[in-house]
Amino acid sequence: MPNSLSHLAPGLFIKMKYPKRIDGTAICLSAFVPDLNVFFEPFIPFPFRHITHSLLGLVLWGAPITILLTILFSKYIGPRISEIAKKEGKLYRIKTYFGLDELHHLKKKKFNKRFYFVSFYSALIGGLTHLLLDLPSHRYVELFFPWAVFLNFDILLVIVFDFGIESIVLELWGLNSIIALYELIYFIEDVILLGISLFLLRKIKFRGSIERWYTNE
Repeated sequence: MPNSLSHLAPGLFIKMKYPKRIDGTAICLSAFVPDLNVFFEPFIPFPFRHITHSLLGLVLWGAPITILLTILFSKYIGPRISEIAKKEGKLYRIKTYFGLDELHHLKKKKFNKRFYFVSFYSALIGGLTHLLLDLPSHRYVELFFPWAVFLNFDILLVIVFDFGIESIVLELWGLNSIIALYELIYFIEDVILLGISLFLLRKIKFRGSIERWYTNE
């Protein structure tokens, strides 16, 4: 999906459903981690996406990176975002509306043995939701890398739109005149799940959930 915020929806829902059993920071960050491949691929001689979007990569790369990012985000990045969100101005009010001003509560997180255990399986869950959402919306299936990378099901490769526009025009706008079913699913997932993510963020803010979750840690 083009908008990584769309990947937050499953993790936010699971955290709200099981607040004491899931590390919210880990499950949400792990939804972003598979797409970090874009920062590494210029330096690696093969598609690093194959690793970050595989089950093996989720365990050996995604989960450890997520735990590290969870610690950094909870101690430094989240509280800093909270400070910025509390400033005056329309842009900052939007951040406050979706609860970014509450992220300072993450400083209360305790990094004990339970944290590493919970954040590890939370990272696996969050990463798995990313892989499953990507499954019907991409041309290739990379779940079983390094053993296999193969084309998706034939039905997902069917062309659903062909606008017949000259490619030079499309290149200027970064668009494609031929749209396969998997690309249409990609767009639909992005729009719907982005809306759900924003709705859940607002709901968490309205309920004061972040403060409640971390005050009792």
